[in-house]
Amino acid sequence: MTQPRSGRWLAAPVAAFAVVSLAAGLLAKHDPRSKGYFRLFFSDPVHLKAGFATAAIVLALFQLFTAAWIFRKLPWPKPPWVNPVHRSSGRLAFACTLPVAYHCIFKLGFRSPDNRVLAHSLLGSFVYGAFAAKVTILRLHRFPKHVLPVAGGLLFAMLAGVWLTSAYWLYSKSTPKPASPAARVIPANADAAAGAAVFSSTGCGSCHTFAKANAHGQVGPNLDSLKPSYEQALKQVTGGGGAMPAFKGQLTPKQIRDVSAYVATP
Repeated sequence: MTQPRSGRWLAAPVAAFAVVSLAAGLLAKHDPRSKGYFRLFFSDPVHLKAGFATAAIVLALFQLFTAAWIFRKLPWPKPPWVNPVHRSSGRLAFACTLPVAYHCIFKLGFRSPDNRVLAHSLLGSFVYGAFAAKVTILRLHRFPKHVLPVAGGLLFAMLAGVWLTSAYWLYSKSTPKPASPAARVIPANADAAAGAAVFSSTGCGSCHTFAKANAHGQVGPNLDSLKPSYEQALKQVTGGGGAMPAFKGQLTPKQIRDVSAYVATP
């Protein structure tokens, strides 16, 4: 009978986890880019990311189920098709993460405007590190029996964290109600002209299309089509939402009022 590897061999998957996670984080170390996004049949790239992340987590749940079957943890006999289906669903789950990784790593970049986005960025890097660790364990063989299930559980936990901090958060947000006429009034203490400079210096144009600012971002909503009211813009800039971070604490209350007036002024 072949002897299992010694504990020192665990350094190999741990190193794979560290190297790949660090590489993903370094590749994502840049400001958001304004071009190169795609949305397929989704409304925008943010919902594309959420859709593919949801497909990946559903497939990952199926992976957990079939893994339990493979390791004889279910009460039914294991049919011969379980192993190949388990492998195929794993490959498909990995493929579903690729459009998400493309936008997160190469377009949006590693971001940390608040704790949720920071956690999402870190977990996104760790997902590929955990995947590399699991593949290393599979390729090297002869690890103690508990090592592979632990690696698979770690990968699932990372993927679930990515989904919770992105897709679940996005889907749990309520759809904003149409603005009342009063909400469209620009208050006297908001200066739309000064808001133009805030829009530019904050990099809003990298995410939004807005003809008045000569901005062509493809990540967030098209502001020319959306035509938000002052109150809607003020709420969004202050508290964030979707893929947009909250700017409360990053901008002064006057800057927030000014940029909201700029976006809401025809």
